[in-house]
Amino acid sequence: MIGTEKKKLLQLKEELCEIKQFLLKTAEEMIVEKKNIGLYPLDLLELAKERSKYDESELFENITELYEAKWIVPGENITRNLVLDELDHQRVYAFIIKHPGCDTLDVMKELNISFRYALKNLETLFKFSFIRARKYSQFFLYFPSYMLEEEDMIYCLSRNTITRRIIKYLFERKTAATAHEIAKAIRIGEINVLRKLTRLSQARIVSISAEGLITKYKFNKDQKNGFANILTTYKKS
Repeated sequence: MIGTEKKKLLQLKEELCEIKQFLLKTAEEMIVEKKNIGLYPLDLLELAKERSKYDESELFENITELYEAKWIVPGENITRNLVLDELDHQRVYAFIIKHPGCDTLDVMKELNISFRYALKNLETLFKFSFIRARKYSQFFLYFPSYMLEEEDMIYCLSRNTITRRIIKYLFERKTAATAHEIAKAIRIGEINVLRKLTRLSQARIVSISAEGLITKYKFNKDQKNGFANILTTYKKS
């Protein structure tokens, strides 16, 4: 997967216009020459003016576009096309691809690195738009940027064991069920089940129907692929 991502980046870089490729090369040379320097637009502009015959306004316009596209990030000492060349960035990104909705502690424990170092790698991947972060409860949860945002909430809610059991029960059941039926099937108190069902219905993972005074719940088929992936992930772990 990482190899595929690197090939995509290389292809995207090759598709850049000549001046943008020149600017990226100049930025990489700045990093090598000055070591650990943070890349800033005006510094790059000054060096590019010294090393080319491009017009200043043309240089500045293309530098701005490179920053907007996250090929270069202010203050970082790396360019987007080089991020996945670093082993630890690869390891963290690969873990997120396999475990969407993980948090910093998950990364730290799985890769056996410090919390601060896990966060450092996550910040770099986030700044260069390889991943996105979603605030859920007291955590930031991380997802590959290419993944549909509509699937985020099912991953977030599935972190809770009881919620996951409720979804699994409804996922495998062909007809709608009452809270009482669900509670009895998964052996959890009905009040607790109702609380979880409220969150699931708000997130549109579960749909609600009424038959007289009886309320029934059914898994939303639009979320089928997302939860199938989640089930596979938890079976493996």
